[in-house]
Amino acid sequence: MLTSKKAFEMIRISKKIAVVTLSLGSLFACTDLDPKIKEFTTGEEYLQESAEALQEDFSLIDNFVEPIYSSLYQWNGERNIYALTEASSDEMVTPTRGTDWYDNGIWVAMHEHKWTPEISIIANGWNDISSGVARCYEVYINLTNMSAEDPNFRADLEPYLAEVRVMRAYYMWQYIDMFGVLPFLDDNLNPDVLNRQDGTAFIIEELEEAIPMMKKKSELPYGRACKQTAQALLAKVYLNRFIYEDRAATADDMDQVIAHCDAVINTGEYSLGSDYFSMFDSDNESSPETLLTLQNSGEVGRGFDSQAHTFMTLHYTQSVNNGQPWNGMCVPPTFFYKWDTDGNPNNGVQTTDSRFQDDRYFDETGLHLGFLFGQQVDRDGANLEDRVGNPLVFTPEIDAITAAGEAQGVRVVKWAPDETAAIPQWMNNDVALIRYADVILMKGEALWRKGDDAGAMTLINQVKTARGAANITSIAASGQEILDERGFEFYWEGHRRTDLIRFDVFTKGTWWAKEVSDEYRKIYPIPVTALSANENLVQNPGY
Repeated sequence: MLTSKKAFEMIRISKKIAVVTLSLGSLFACTDLDPKIKEFTTGEEYLQESAEALQEDFSLIDNFVEPIYSSLYQWNGERNIYALTEASSDEMVTPTRGTDWYDNGIWVAMHEHKWTPEISIIANGWNDISSGVARCYEVYINLTNMSAEDPNFRADLEPYLAEVRVMRAYYMWQYIDMFGVLPFLDDNLNPDVLNRQDGTAFIIEELEEAIPMMKKKSELPYGRACKQTAQALLAKVYLNRFIYEDRAATADDMDQVIAHCDAVINTGEYSLGSDYFSMFDSDNESSPETLLTLQNSGEVGRGFDSQAHTFMTLHYTQSVNNGQPWNGMCVPPTFFYKWDTDGNPNNGVQTTDSRFQDDRYFDETGLHLGFLFGQQVDRDGANLEDRVGNPLVFTPEIDAITAAGEAQGVRVVKWAPDETAAIPQWMNNDVALIRYADVILMKGEALWRKGDDAGAMTLINQVKTARGAANITSIAASGQEILDERGFEFYWEGHRRTDLIRFDVFTKGTWWAKEVSDEYRKIYPIPVTALSANENLVQNPGY
């Protein structure tokens, strides 16, 4: 196995790599460095001049580190890494509506767990992760090589090198979680490939080495990965480790989860948001829960339409910032009715949970936040119609996944529509990829897996109380209440597939339009393009 220490020693002595073209283009796109630096084409000149500029003005370090976050913007799209996290789960479905959203059957295949290695979503998700790993590698190479001859300069850079390693571990974790392998990028044309167990061990070691060198939240600009980000990510890896190593959960792993969650909790720098939907608003930089964020801008394009997760679900006639939505993704009825607390399907969903629906922008947009169902209206309160003149009434029931009506399926608006963005598909809403509520619920789950139901319920009910939801009084042997709570808290935020796998219902469970599927579906296939590009990759079993 290639250990973390050995891996980075390899990078440190990699003098032959001077600069990767991508770094040159992205690194100085928004900096005030002397223009002559931009003109250099040789690696040695670049490194020398960059080191001198950085030593003269160390605040420029932020510009050097920024590229490691650029691949996070891929998450904004609806048919890439985000689709891998949600489209195969029980909380999202994209039915075919006439000829709309057929897309060669990819969405039906994702929901029914019948995808193949050729599906574009698979390749897109793989490439999203690959770009993140590559950018981190490039930045690490550049910072390491430019400080190779100066121990004091290297010492100044250590917290930032640790930050790069943490973000690389984040992208690598996605490889392990979704594809079950870890291509280890180095100087080789065909990168070595770690199996799931060795890759998990590498990520754990990487994070454990980086954490002591990381800066705290208060010491970094908004949105950057800090020590608590790394601790939350490490807790997440330990929580899922038994899945990655194909064994039962152990008390030792759960103790690690608890310890790293406590490390975040005990800082006192984070808390559960008192207003749930404000965490998804267009001015959500002050959210007390954000541990890792995707920073969007309503003025600058980020490669994908940042407001795609709103446009992909709303009907064509529901205007957002003068833009036309796409009438695609919706909620399976089985997930929608999970919210009902009285068990009577004849009176709709009855709940006090603030996460279900909010009307703060209804008067000015005609849109609820959360779940949208029933007659839809425009911003003036007039009833909307579908494209053939029928009342636009969103219904929980859907006729069939391959033959859905235009208005069938409950819609979701998680991130408040941004009416101020420069173009309709952009938004200022930042996206929290890791939230403090996840830390609380991970600790609660770890306690439950150790047999402490009472301790687990205390933490779960802490979240429920903050959201105005009824407390739970017991936890089933299956942990269903924990899985349900994670669904209520994180719906459409990219957690669900991993959660369903951890509770052993991703393949064994059934929900609307999804039957029991084969166990090998717990990991995605390696895309055919990746197999062609790296001879060390081998297709996952079953594909």
